Amino acid sequence: MFRSPFTESSQDVIEVSQFSYEVYRAFLEFLYTDQVNMEPEDAIHLMDLANAYCEPKLKYLCERIIKQGITTNNAALLYSAALRYKNQDLEEFCFRFALNHMTAVVQSEAFIKLDSDLMKDFYPEIRPAGRLLRRSHRQPVALTMVVMVTD
Repeated sequence: MFRSPFTESSQDVIEVSQFSYEVYRAFLEFLYTDQVNMEPEDAIHLMDLANAYCEPKLKYLCERIIKQGITTNNAALLYSAALRYKNQDLEEFCFRFALNHMTAVVQSEAFIKLDSDLMKDFYPEIRPAGRLLRRSHRQPVALTMVVMVTD
C-alpha cells in the first residue's frame, strides 16, 4: 500500500480519523494485551472498529462488555448503535432488555433523544408486547402516549 500509487505512499504522516482516540487506543491495547476495558457506550464503537479490521475476538469481547453493562439508561443508545452497525445479535439483546424494562427505558433520557425514524421503527416492534405499567400503581399506560411525548 505504501509503495503503490496511493496518496498515502507520498505522505510522512497518515491521519486515521474514522474513530476516536479512545477507540484506537483501546484497539492497540487489545492488540498488545488481548484485553478490553471500557464502558459499554464506548465499546459499541470499538466493536465497529473490530468489524472494520476483521477482529472477531475483539468483537466478541465488546459484545460481552455491552451485554454486561446494559442499563435502562443506556439501552436505547446501545439498541440504536446495534442497528447502525447492523449487529443483529446485539440488536435483539438490547431490544429484549428494553422490552423487559420498558417503563424505565422509555423514561430514560437516551430514549427521549432517539432519532424519530428509529422511534418509528421501534414502536411497531414493541406494540405486540401490549401496554406499559406504571411502577407505583401498576396501572396500564398506553404506549402511544409515551411515544407522543418523545416526539
